Amino acid sequence: MIADTLTYNTRQIAEWQENGDYDYNRELMGSQMNLFEWLMGKISRFIEDLFSDVSYDTKITLYIIGGVSLLLLVLWIIYKVKPKLFHSKEETTLDYIEVEDTIYGIDFSKEIEEAKERGDWFEAVRLIYLDTLKHLSDTGRIIWQPWKTPMQYTYEMPDAALGKMTLQFVKVRYGKYEASEDDVRNMEAWQQSLQSIGEKGGADE
Repeated sequence: MIADTLTYNTRQIAEWQENGDYDYNRELMGSQMNLFEWLMGKISRFIEDLFSDVSYDTKITLYIIGGVSLLLLVLWIIYKVKPKLFHSKEETTLDYIEVEDTIYGIDFSKEIEEAKERGDWFEAVRLIYLDTLKHLSDTGRIIWQPWKTPMQYTYEMPDAALGKMTLQFVKVRYGKYEASEDDVRNMEAWQQSLQSIGEKGGADE
């Protein structure tokens, strides 16, 4: 009987298996692999080669760190492309604070109606108050200045209706208070009260 001198070189076989040049199955499977799968395979193989001498626990930790880093990168890209997706309703409301409060160059009637039609009660409250200040300034009851605070106008004209309007405006504009349609109706009622009094009179309610 002839002795079998053929031996199995496990080390050589392992090297061939790791060498892509001997991966003949790749030609058969290539048509079924999309670009993403191919890329992930390359990355996975690169990581395995890079950390081949690292312990299993360390590999798991590195995979977690890599996954979190990738997630943060994706979120950062989305934030740059669509920053509004990361803004809450409250933050959107507070963005109004950056808008300059002025009584000039605004068609108040038009702007107020448009704000009411789209349900923007914050903007409606703001515009009604500024429209009222313009009326009081035009009739000589206050001296409007862009640097004055709302409370300063209540000192110039100590009127209950103006005081209520000012308080409501400050709550909505700076106090993170969410305005409602009822608040708009109240502002309009107080505005009518102020517009109905005489040029130098008061309306202490």
